[in-house]
Amino acid sequence: MSGPHHRRYEITAAIGEGGFGTVYLARLHGGGGFSKQIALKVLKPEKAETDEIATRLRDEARILGHIRHRAVVHVDGLVRVAGRWAVVMEYIEGVDLRAIARTYGPMPVGPVLDVIGEISGALHVAYHTSGPEGRPLRLLHRDIKPANIKVTSAGEVKVLDFGVARADFDAREAETRAVRFGSAGYLAPERLTGTDSAAGDVYALGVVMVELLTARRYGPTEVTPEHQAVQVDDRVGGLVTFGVPPEVNGLLREMLAWEAAARPSSREVEKRLAALRQGLGRSGPGEPIRDWAEREIPALARRIAAREPVTGDLVGRTLEEELSAVGGPAPIGNEPTMVLADPHAATVLQRRSRPH
Repeated sequence: MSGPHHRRYEITAAIGEGGFGTVYLARLHGGGGFSKQIALKVLKPEKAETDEIATRLRDEARILGHIRHRAVVHVDGLVRVAGRWAVVMEYIEGVDLRAIARTYGPMPVGPVLDVIGEISGALHVAYHTSGPEGRPLRLLHRDIKPANIKVTSAGEVKVLDFGVARADFDAREAETRAVRFGSAGYLAPERLTGTDSAAGDVYALGVVMVELLTARRYGPTEVTPEHQAVQVDDRVGGLVTFGVPPEVNGLLREMLAWEAAARPSSREVEKRLAALRQGLGRSGPGEPIRDWAEREIPALARRIAAREPVTGDLVGRTLEEELSAVGGPAPIGNEPTMVLADPHAATVLQRRSRPH
């Protein structure tokens, strides 16, 4: 029987790119004629020897190896190819929410509630799943944003890129330090001063929800409760023009609360969205995500592929697996993830970014 070292990866295209790595569409060839289509997330050549980045990729793989939820990308392994660390994962044929907002415009209320409900459920499961030591992983994604969420033509929703996630398990390599990771505009207020919690992911999910309903950027995180209250009133209050029910607005205000303790849990968000969803019906703006996606995603995918081609140095090559390990991750989003070494500097940055 052939061992893992006999596996080969036939790279056919580059399908995603971020600051640290490139995601390729590939065909995995194993022993006994086994073959399947996969996605391969590979560190860029200039990042491959950076210890911090390689460590986080390996941790991402190990983390996702423990998570089982339909909305979390499935990982098949952590390997080395072409002298670089790479993660083998399921190939998700779909469109990310960032591209949908840019190309399609505001999404109907029903599909948005379905998408956010699925992600809420995935965050809840990821936080409470038991790790190898038998205790909850307490996983925090820390980079929830439209570019890190995909929708397929079958209406499946997938959370991607756990590259800056935090979790409690002994096998992790990266140290939890004062360095803060995240993307501008999706950081909860407390994260600017160095506090991480599950409530931070709920805040980011609230921002994503507003952006899907409006196809507009929410804006930078405000640094005072007074400024933030004005921002929420403007962004959420304006949803009435998009036909969003008042009950949805009320939930959004809670998700975007200044105080982390005032926000609902991801599980509560999931339950409340399910209840709101029932009241919408299943036609017009209330149609299910599956019906909307079957109609819209294929055409959107073709338009986006033609407009935003991705390149990578490994396209056209067949790579032998050099080393196999346990774990696995998800595609990198195309908005930059910030590394905030000084929370005060981040606060100053956000002040300067505020529109006048």
